[in-house]
Amino acid sequence: MKKIIFVSLAILISGIFMSANFASKPKPKKKAVKAKTTTPATTSDKTLTWYTPTEGFAKAKKESKILIVDVYTDWCYWCKVMDKETYTNVDIISKLNQYYVAIKFNPENNGTHKINGVDYSSEALLQLLNKGGQNSGYPTTFFWKKLSDNTAMSAYPGFRKPDEFNVILNEWVQK
Repeated sequence: MKKIIFVSLAILISGIFMSANFASKPKPKKKAVKAKTTTPATTSDKTLTWYTPTEGFAKAKKESKILIVDVYTDWCYWCKVMDKETYTNVDIISKLNQYYVAIKFNPENNGTHKINGVDYSSEALLQLLNKGGQNSGYPTTFFWKKLSDNTAMSAYPGFRKPDEFNVILNEWVQK
């Protein structure tokens, strides 16, 4: 009988200890998910709105803005660093919101994207951005000002710090 009471007490105490231990641990943070559709727009200059290729192209054409395409993958370390350091910079966000339409494009996700009235697969859109050439790696940022010309875009491969990226943004606004 003493053994049963002792075992029951041990189970009860360990259960209390475990539930207290779990309750004191902070809940894991939810991972930020990249939008596959339009991120809700805000009136704040502190929020960057990312569009899908189809939405972004149509919006840039309608508003006569420069199209910027951030080509990334989920496994790319430097893509995540650029998201964290460059695309969260207040000056970068403000400039992008004023002069650009920003597209977030992962070519490893299958999809159909309408550009200049033509449907492109994700692989074909990546080839279009690279002007039929080989991919420059990840991340690569494409700038496209004359949207009626499918060859009038420029690629900037690799991670860019905010100061360096801001210079590039200013150059494109001046073109």
